[in-house]
Amino acid sequence: MSQPDEIVIVGPGEGRHVGNVEFFALSEHTPRFNLGVITMGPNRDGPEIHSHADEDDSFYVLEGELTIITGEGEEIRAPEGTFVLAPPGVPHTFANRTGERVRILNVHAPAGFDVRLSSDD
Repeated sequence: MSQPDEIVIVGPGEGRHVGNVEFFALSEHTPRFNLGVITMGPNRDGPEIHSHADEDDSFYVLEGELTIITGEGEEIRAPEGTFVLAPPGVPHTFANRTGERVRILNVHAPAGFDVRLSSDD
């Protein structure tokens, strides 16, 4: 992975869209992390329970209330302002169990998630 030799600026609405994720920091920008915003409509499930072998998956709830689901099926409420970290190897998923939209800042480290997600489409 190469990276640019200048500051990267992504204006409002100019991120790379993959499904309901808008990526701002891409693997082509830096090998260290990906940053995106996930938007979920009311009463929507996220991906199947999963884990990432070699990367941290973190979430910061910008708007609404996210439900974090552990590998054991426990559901944990994460209202606006909550930070969640799923370290490598820890099974997790998330859902929106409310009638309102949820927006989440999502950071994967190291980078590569944007490339994998794009190739799934």
